[in-house]
Amino acid sequence: MDFMLQVMDKEPSLRAIWTGGVVLGLVGYAAVRFRRWLVIPALALIAAAAWTQLGDLLDPHLGPAIMHEAGGSYVGQAGAAVALAVILCVLGLAPRRAV
Repeated sequence: MDFMLQVMDKEPSLRAIWTGGVVLGLVGYAAVRFRRWLVIPALALIAAAAWTQLGDLLDPHLGPAIMHEAGGSYVGQAGAAVALAVILCVLGLAPRRAV
């Protein structure tokens, strides 16, 4: 029971998660606009970052402790930040408008 009180000390804050999501999304967007094939490495980078930062949520012992201490909004916002990064990266694939 003692580990439940100490679990969020080692997890990234929501500010760090959102900043990482926005930065990775914008870098991915710029890279994909530069070269379309860079969508694969950009999405792989986003997936690796999400896994390393948020992989503890899937742990059978740590996941429930994080949910208990941080609440469901932490998990929801973490997922939303990852989704934002993916969406921004994929938006880079949109065709450029002719001027």
